[in-house]
Amino acid sequence: MNIARARQLQITGPDRKKSYGGDQRWFSSNTKAAGGCGSVAGANALRSLAMVNDAFREQIKNSSKIPAQVRDALCSKDPGYDSFSLLMTGIYETMGSFEIFPLNRIYDRVDRSSKVFTRIKSTMGLSNVGFIIGIIRFARKFSLDLAVKSCPTAFKSKEEARGFIKEGLAASGAVVMLTCKNRHNARLFDPDADLEQRLVDGKDSAIKSHFTTITDIDGDRLLITTWGKPGVVDLNELAGSWRSVKAYESCLMYIYPCTRKEATSCMLGAWKLFAGGIGHTLTRK
Repeated sequence: MNIARARQLQITGPDRKKSYGGDQRWFSSNTKAAGGCGSVAGANALRSLAMVNDAFREQIKNSSKIPAQVRDALCSKDPGYDSFSLLMTGIYETMGSFEIFPLNRIYDRVDRSSKVFTRIKSTMGLSNVGFIIGIIRFARKFSLDLAVKSCPTAFKSKEEARGFIKEGLAASGAVVMLTCKNRHNARLFDPDADLEQRLVDGKDSAIKSHFTTITDIDGDRLLITTWGKPGVVDLNELAGSWRSVKAYESCLMYIYPCTRKEATSCMLGAWKLFAGGIGHTLTRK
C-alpha cells in the first residue's frame, strides 16, 4: 500500500497525537458524536479531493467565502483538530442527521461515558441520499460545485467494487463507504504503526450502520479510516456481506468537481431516489 498517500489525511489531535482522518469524538455535542459518521466521511473526502486535485485546491485557497480555518482543514498538510472539527461541524449542520427530540437535548447534557448512551439513541443518523445532497449543498455555500458518483453494492461482485474503488481513488483520493444492515470486520490500529505490524497488533471491530472512508487498495485489502484510526478491510469478506438484502442501501461513493448544472442534476437525482423509497436507511454509529 502507498503509505505516503494514505497519510494525506494526517491531523494533529487534541492530545498532540496523530489522527488518521477526522474523529467523531471531536464533536462538542454528544448527539453529533453519535450520529456524525457521515459528516466525518464527508470532511475526509473533501480534504482528500483538495490534496489530489490542484485546480480544486487553488479554488479553495482563492475563495474569499471560505473561512481561514476551513481552508486550513482542507489544504494544510497537517491541520489542527480545531480547524478540522470546524469543517466537520459545518458539514454536519448542512448535511444534517435525523435527531430525535427531546432525546437529543437529554443526550447532550449527560456525561459521554454514561450508560445512557448504550440504552437510548438520540439520533437515527444519515442516509446515502442525505450524504449526497448534504455534501453538494455544503460545497455550494462556498461557490464550489461538486457531484457524487455512487455505486450500490448489494449483490455487487468483488471485481466490480474493486474497479469502482480504483476509479474513485484516482479521481478524488478517497471513496466513501456506507455499510448499512450488513456487517463486516475492520482491523483498526494506531496511526503511527507499521502497516504489516498493524495486521498483527490491530483489533478487529464490527462495522455496521456506519460511514467509513477508503484511502487506498492493495490487492484484496482496503485501507480505511474511521474514528481517527486507520484500518484494513478484507475485500472478500466485504463482498460476502453484500450478498444479502441487508445490504440493500449499502454503497460506495466519491465526489468530484463539476459544473453548477451537473451538481444540480446530481442533487435532483438523489431527491428522486428518496421519493422512490431508496435512501431511507439511516446510519448513526
